[in-house]
Amino acid sequence: MDQFRVIVADPPWRFADKLPGAGRGAARHYSTMTPEEICRFPLPPLAADCVLFLWRVASMQQAALDVCRIWGFTVKTELIWLKKTAHGNRWFGMGRTLRAEHEVCLLAARGRPQIKNHSTRSTFVIDVTGFSAPVERHSEKPEQFYQIVEELFDGPRVELFARKQRDGWTCLGDQL
Repeated sequence: MDQFRVIVADPPWRFADKLPGAGRGAARHYSTMTPEEICRFPLPPLAADCVLFLWRVASMQQAALDVCRIWGFTVKTELIWLKKTAHGNRWFGMGRTLRAEHEVCLLAARGRPQIKNHSTRSTFVIDVTGFSAPVERHSEKPEQFYQIVEELFDGPRVELFARKQRDGWTCLGDQL
């Protein structure tokens, strides 16, 4: 197996609370893991110089930082997905204190990975009207995210907890 230079992970974070309704909450859509289980998740072979794109949830910021550290990465910055509805309106997501309309992906590194594009912005903006990528099925990330990753770093690339196959990537996940 290749030594991967790019790893994308959208872990199935387990929440302590249970939300009402048939479709609310991650556990109603897929198997979830505790932060400790995610920290112990076996990584594929990684190059000495590589990057990690780790999606985190707002209520588990420290846990996401711990995952990065335990996996051997140092957080460098973050990428923000500004969510919109299919009609281009602002997303009104879940949240106990604030209703989230964005998701955060930590960008972490080990070694000295080579960046191909130094003009990538920290938010998803996909056209001149300023609309952000629309929300798809529960927790699915938009194609624009993968384009950003590919524009920033050469592979080989691996996606952990993947939900579908992607050309040019190694995809690992129980929903494939």
